[in-house]
Amino acid sequence: MSLQAFIFSRGRKASIKRHLALWIGGYLFFLLTYPPHGTFGVVSGIELEGIARYYKMAAIRCFFHLLCQMIFCYPFLYYLVPEFFRKKKYAQFIVLLLLLLAMTSLLRFMVFTYAYNPIMRGLKFYVNSPSEILNNSIVQNFDGPAFMGFLFISFKLFKDWQQKQKDNLDLRKENASAELLLLKAQIHPHFLFNTLNNIYSFTLDKSPQAKKMVKMLEDMLHYMIEECEQPLVSLGKEIAVLQDYFELERIRYGNSIDMQFEIAGDYSGKVVSPLLMIPFVENSFKHGTSRVLRDPWIKLFIQADDDVVHFSLTNSKPAEETVNPKRGIGLFNVKKRLELLYPAAHLLVIESTKNTYTVNMQIPITRL
Repeated sequence: MSLQAFIFSRGRKASIKRHLALWIGGYLFFLLTYPPHGTFGVVSGIELEGIARYYKMAAIRCFFHLLCQMIFCYPFLYYLVPEFFRKKKYAQFIVLLLLLLAMTSLLRFMVFTYAYNPIMRGLKFYVNSPSEILNNSIVQNFDGPAFMGFLFISFKLFKDWQQKQKDNLDLRKENASAELLLLKAQIHPHFLFNTLNNIYSFTLDKSPQAKKMVKMLEDMLHYMIEECEQPLVSLGKEIAVLQDYFELERIRYGNSIDMQFEIAGDYSGKVVSPLLMIPFVENSFKHGTSRVLRDPWIKLFIQADDDVVHFSLTNSKPAEETVNPKRGIGLFNVKKRLELLYPAAHLLVIESTKNTYTVNMQIPITRL
């Protein structure tokens, strides 16, 4: 089990394991840092008892010391802090904290008097006098519980902070997923409207090409509606959709537009996020090439490398019109999706000059 899973796993068993690990760690810390001369000067130390016997005594004492800290820590951490300190009831918090310290001091005195001392007498170790026990119950009830209380609070605050960060990250992912679905859904009617408009112009002329265009549109829509519901699609199919779209436009415009589509690299066995390229192609035909009266042209180049796909699209545009790079729902849609999908791993450069409009995009590739 990873450290993160150990800290953030839920359930009673996981919580018990965490608490056991923390108390065992605290116990070992106290035992390893226990002074070799004892807590009462030369009355009890390694020199008098020997290492084995001395640390046997230290182990018993640290156990009782830790037991008394448990009595303090749980009501402090799970009642006083959440119910009073976090709710900014500071006066009540201080009063109840002092009351808790007084009660745990009393309990500590009773534990060491009626449990610890009898055990130590039986093992012929030094036994604290009632006055020493009372003094220790007051003094050590501040340093020990203060240390473990601080340790507990630090761990819990760290856990709460990490959990909040995780919840915020999960929420951002959920919001991003919902926004991606919405943005992807916007492409369907947008693309459908443009393509049906093209087919409509052919049906008015009773062109036999209309039937072919309807079949191509059917295949494209099946891909977009069915297969593009997945987060990743085959790069080959994504390119095939672009080829079909080019063919639809070629049928519509005939030889009046110079269309070039070049593919380089090996795109087999590679997947990408769907529908990131076609809105740029739509935009190029709709706002650029189709409005050029003399020698319109469009060039699309796609290259698939090992870890990235390069998309380069350039088209002519009317000299008297400056195309707004932010124009249209399609381009806004793609930009937003790129920011959500690849916040620091994509490249998108759009350039608009007097006579040309260029889009260069790079997006990561995933191998199957």
